[in-house]
Amino acid sequence: MIGMKQFILLAAMMTASIAYASEPNDTITVNNAHKVTIVNSDSLLQVEVNGKDGKPGFHYMATLRNTDGNYESSSMGGLFNFSIVNKFGKNKKRPPLYYSNLHVFFGFNGAAGNDDVVNTNMWQGINIGTYIDWGVHPWRDGHRFSAGIGLEWKNYRMTSRKQFVKADNGNVTVEPLGENVEPKFSRIKTFSLIFPIMYSYQQSGWGFSLGPVINCTTHSSIKTRYKVNGEKHKDKYKDLHPSAVTVDIMGTIITPWLLNFYVKYNPCDILDTEYGPKFHSLSVGFMI
Repeated sequence: MIGMKQFILLAAMMTASIAYASEPNDTITVNNAHKVTIVNSDSLLQVEVNGKDGKPGFHYMATLRNTDGNYESSSMGGLFNFSIVNKFGKNKKRPPLYYSNLHVFFGFNGAAGNDDVVNTNMWQGINIGTYIDWGVHPWRDGHRFSAGIGLEWKNYRMTSRKQFVKADNGNVTVEPLGENVEPKFSRIKTFSLIFPIMYSYQQSGWGFSLGPVINCTTHSSIKTRYKVNGEKHKDKYKDLHPSAVTVDIMGTIITPWLLNFYVKYNPCDILDTEYGPKFHSLSVGFMI
């Protein structure tokens, strides 16, 4: 005996099937199916067909699901590799409950909050990285919560007549270059494992995201290039005593196209201030 809810589900599925079959060559007919599985409950009606004469790998599945009074029917078949969704109710497009994204970002980076001690050129400093996140749409709408893991490089680049220097005792300072020195650049580079924790909202292709990005910095270095009497010189130092864990606040603007925009500000000290100058970071750029 079919109850009222099962009857409504079956009727909705028949309606979707009729609409789906109304176009030529859209009717699925399976002769001598090898195995047919039917799942029937208060909120789900599912028919699955596996194998048929001459095509043992054939697979077809039709599903009708009732979620809070909204009926959603879908059908997919391995033979034609198609997926068709028909919606009944208010919600016409609903994102999947869980999915992951791969992000790649490239932008510009500079020092902030340093009282001009670390005077960097932001448009010559580089911020580059990538991460993968795993997200959930708890209400199957535009809201998404996600957490991820990735890698990031940041450059803090000075092009003035100053340079980063690491002394024998491990202290990092900003020192002037000599009068006969022609500067090219002096930069600090950091490498970090990153763990973004984001909230995002998106409708009709546009949206935004906001959240903290935890940085675990594992490597840091200095490189300075300059000329003396036309002769090229390069100074390099490693292990600058960076702050082991810092937090960026990141916001992004999501567009309907491939390219999105981001801005990040880190209010934490990039270096351990017992060993180096006090400065934070600011990054802007593009993300896909």
